[in-house]
Amino acid sequence: MGCSSSLHNRELVSKVNISNNLSDAQKIAIQMTWKTVEENRTKIGKQTWIRVFELNPQIKKMMPEFNTNDPVEELKSARALFGHSKTYMKCLENAVTSMDDNERFVTYLVELGRRHQVRPLKAHYLDLIHEAFMFSLKEIFQSEWTSETFEAWDALSKFMFKAMLTGLNDT
Repeated sequence: MGCSSSLHNRELVSKVNISNNLSDAQKIAIQMTWKTVEENRTKIGKQTWIRVFELNPQIKKMMPEFNTNDPVEELKSARALFGHSKTYMKCLENAVTSMDDNERFVTYLVELGRRHQVRPLKAHYLDLIHEAFMFSLKEIFQSEWTSETFEAWDALSKFMFKAMLTGLNDT
């Protein structure tokens, strides 16, 4: 990331005051469940994107690497799905490891949103990705999925997308 871009993002972050607003209890819940997420990162990432494409096939058309006539089922073994899933889960890992360094991570997320400006991405698509991610987590945790776990991951994911949306809408 270049210096002027980084400076612009920091200025934007300070103007909009984006914070993860996670309580200590939520941070602990995320840290305690992170090992399970990390061990299942490939499955969660792939399942999230497959679910997104199932819920709204139009999103597949916005992403050049997925804009094929192949049925969603065939994408499960596609390298592009693995790559995008890996990137998404790496972003999530960065969120978990920097929960106490809000400014730096928000700047990263705002820049990530700016990089997605080339796609016709809208807020409701981010909401859909969030919904698919939460569905994937619930599938992994099953009986261990508690309201506390849900609330913690829900807050972290919404924070990530809020920061990305700031960059996405910055012109």
